[in-house]
This record gives sequence, C-alpha cells and structure tokens, in this order.
Amino acid sequence: MFGRAQTSRLVACAAPILLAACSAAAIAPGSIPSDRSSGRVLPPSPASGTKYYGCPNFRGGHYYVNNITSTPIDPHSANYINSVIQAGDTNGFYASTGYEMVNLANNNTPLLVVQPKVKYHQFPVRYPWASSFYIEPLSDHHAMVVQTQTCHVYESYDTTYVSGTLSAYSGANWNLKQAFQPLSPGSPSAMASGLSLFGGLVRWEDYQSGTIGHALDWAGVAHTVAESEFVAPASDTDHLPFYGTSSYQLPYGARLRLHASFNTSGWGPEATMVATAMKTYGIYLADTGSSGNGIYFSNAANGSNPWNYSDLESLGQIHISDFDVIQLPQVQTVH
Repeated sequence: MFGRAQTSRLVACAAPILLAACSAAAIAPGSIPSDRSSGRVLPPSPASGTKYYGCPNFRGGHYYVNNITSTPIDPHSANYINSVIQAGDTNGFYASTGYEMVNLANNNTPLLVVQPKVKYHQFPVRYPWASSFYIEPLSDHHAMVVQTQTCHVYESYDTTYVSGTLSAYSGANWNLKQAFQPLSPGSPSAMASGLSLFGGLVRWEDYQSGTIGHALDWAGVAHTVAESEFVAPASDTDHLPFYGTSSYQLPYGARLRLHASFNTSGWGPEATMVATAMKTYGIYLADTGSSGNGIYFSNAANGSNPWNYSDLESLGQIHISDFDVIQLPQVQTVH
C-alpha cells in the first residue's frame, strides 16, 4: 500500500529469496499440502490456470476472473488515459519480482489474533500463522496466507510478527471459492484500494499451468490517479494528491484492457503470458508506487524467485497509452 502510511517503490529483482524451514504447524516449502482428516492430497501445482494448490482464484461474479475482451469501453476512456499521462505517467510497465510470496497453511496451522496498529482498521477474524511465515521485506511488509484446505486467503499490510504477536496496519480476508466480495467503503486491504493482493498476483503457478486466468493488480505512478475516488470492486484510495489538472481522475478499481492489436511478436513466454492476460482479463488500478507502473509477481511456494527478468523486460514496452478503460461503475468518493 503506497502512500497511506508508508511509500515504497516496487522493485524488480532477480535474486532469490529463501524461506526459512517451516514449523510442523505450517506447510514446509516444496512439500505437498494434504488434508489429514480425509487423506486428500493437493497437487504441488495447479491443474488449471485459475487453481492454486487446489483452490480457485475466486469464482463467479464479474471481478478478477471474467473475460473482458468484449466488455464496452468507457465513453470517457481517452480522457482518463490522457489525464494519467498529463499528470506525469510516461513510464513503461515492469515486473515486481522477488519480494512477494504466498504462505501455505492447513488445519494444523495456529490461528492468531491480529493486533491492529491503528484503531480504525480492525481484524475481525484470526489469521493462520506460523513463526516461519514470510513477510515481504520492503516497507509495505505485505503478508499473504492461503489456507489450502478451506481455500481462504488472508492478507495484511505493514505486518510484523514479534515474540509471538502478529500485528498489522490493515488487511482483509476472502473465501476463494466464492465471487470476490468488495469491502465496505473506506476500507483498505493489504493495498490502499481494498482489492486483493493475492487475487491480482502473477503467480509462478500460473506460468506452470500455461495461462493466467485472472485480472492483474497494477500499482500506478503516484499522484497520477484519483486522490479519493474509487469504483467497485475497490473500496478506498491512498489519498495522495493528484498532480494533474484534468477532472477525469482515474479512480481506484478502474479496470483497463490492453489493446488487442498490441504486438508481442518476439517476446519470451513469461512476458507474452502477462500481456495476454492484460488483453483478456485486464488490470485493476489497485495501488500506487513512487515511480513506474508495477505489476505484482509472487515467488514460487518454495521461496525461490524463478522468473526470467530478461524475458519480463519486454513489459517495459507497454505504456498506459496502450490501454482502454472499460465501462466504469458508479464512482464513489472517500471523504
């Protein structure tokens, strides 16, 4: 979450991040999660593009998992795109690799009360957590946990785990077997927008399956988008001042689609897969970074960063001018 409590830039990195050995309560890196009560063994990689260790990436509805190739373009799309560019976004896109990772939990993982760091962001449910679980090392300190037996995802921002106490600034949890449920207005998640960090990740398991079957989260350039406006499925903004002069400030939760004509000839398989997802499922304005247009990538479940950055560098050829804004829902404002 960039700009609400802390500001950091998504950084592309090729060096692997290794996860410490998990305790017996968690799922060890590289192991196969299993359901001890039923004897069911989950596959070590998804069976289809929308599966993650047996769990879907949300279902039904029209958020994240619906194909938008035929969705109408917003009548003011060109104004929104020009507004972002006029406010200073002339950067290409890039892959933020090496920092995000999903922790895997099961029914034996302890459930901890999350201590809120501010009184206006509460955590109504306990989070599955083990002492070896991974927290993103940049200033956002994201944490994600997927309980592979219930298919529930738990996310948090500004996460710390010290002396047995799990704390965070904000966060949210969702049932991945259901359609994505937007949060109540004014509620962030692990990102300023209230969208799901896990839901919009480019995951190594996606690449292994051969396709990305969902929309991506986009962290835009700071001060080039709406200061306080959002549309569903977003629920909040990071309240950064808008540096442009246009009245068409792109709201959080806006879904953009890469032009179908955008040419990826000669690109490697990883960058091509991402561009195809941008054309098919689009990108959500989910957060802002201090510079650049970042797309969140996750490491493999064993902690390694397997992405080929020479391949992914092709994403730098994509600019905001290569997108259309699809039909926006009613714009809401956070006061």
